Amino acid sequence: MAEPSCMPCRGAAVSAEEPGGCDWVATGADLARAAGRWRGVIGMDTEFQRTDTFFPIPGLYQVAAGSGIWLIDPLAVDDWSPFTGMLTDPDTVKVVHACFEDLELFYRHLDVRPVNLFDTQLAAAFVSEDFSTSYAALVEGMIGVTLPKHHTRSNWLRRPLSGDQVRYAQEDVAYLVELHGALVDRLEAAGRRHWFDEDMRRRGRYAPREPPSYFTGVKKAWKLDGRQLAVLKSLCDWRERRAMAEDIPRNRVVWDEHLLQFAQQRSLDRMDIRRRLPPRVARLYGEGLLRAFEEGLEATPEATLPKPLSQRQGGLLKRLRDIGRRRARELGIAPELLARLRDIEACIRHYRATGSLSDTWQGWRKAVVGTEFMAELGRRA
Repeated sequence: MAEPSCMPCRGAAVSAEEPGGCDWVATGADLARAAGRWRGVIGMDTEFQRTDTFFPIPGLYQVAAGSGIWLIDPLAVDDWSPFTGMLTDPDTVKVVHACFEDLELFYRHLDVRPVNLFDTQLAAAFVSEDFSTSYAALVEGMIGVTLPKHHTRSNWLRRPLSGDQVRYAQEDVAYLVELHGALVDRLEAAGRRHWFDEDMRRRGRYAPREPPSYFTGVKKAWKLDGRQLAVLKSLCDWRERRAMAEDIPRNRVVWDEHLLQFAQQRSLDRMDIRRRLPPRVARLYGEGLLRAFEEGLEATPEATLPKPLSQRQGGLLKRLRDIGRRRARELGIAPELLARLRDIEACIRHYRATGSLSDTWQGWRKAVVGTEFMAELGRRA
């Protein structure tokens, strides 16, 4: 693939350093004109800031299509309908790399869940043994282009952007379309395109964690009884909503560890809060904590959370992981596709409850390891 060529970036949002070729999009009209050229397969990436906020702040969107690259300024564009139309167009393939954070940004900023995504990192896992291949490594290994190293930390909200930032933004999408073609060829040659498509549908569905469910992921919450869990749920729900309302990281409000400690108490008063929390935190959030604690005490007790696997179940988990790793080696795919710890643990729990494999182990995985998994589960679970 030839080095992409397009219009030089222009306007006050780009520094005087020579940044290379691209089209800077800063108005709704510019975006509408650009979107008219995005057809078929396009490359896409995002840059954002999240140092001191709960939600990601968009700093730049990048699109590559044909021989053009567009850098879209989310600090300036006022009409996003051409962009969201592209994201939700089922006939346009959106090629991304490691898409989870991109999906969150699209959801939080634009209230959109894109369709017809192709994640190059996931695709590579089906044709190599690396589950987390970097974009630079894929470009070098499959296209033969070595990308220069860049600083990983950059302020994408500053204007003007530096020439180095612009070059980095261009490079992050410049080879995605070519990677898509090469990876599709390899997937189809290996007979694994439908495997990838199945997993891509799952990976491409972004579902934000709702505040009331946060407590289930708190470390050591499984040790609590139903009453304590109801209190923890109320405390976590309050903390999540408070952090979201102020748009600050949750640990700037109250840490998980403190909420867990409070949930284990029979009662909570201002002295407890002042003793356990920094003065500023106690002063700002003490009343909210007290209300959430009392609401949790009055709530219906929660069902207890699953305990860690027993020693016997841990041995079963190891045997299932060994099966998955062996089959992955035989197939030349990333072992995480068949031997990820949390997936196998969920399978063991599901089998004990239902006598069947969990959803992750249906589809293509069932054909690859289902018979061996069911035999081991039948003997050991």
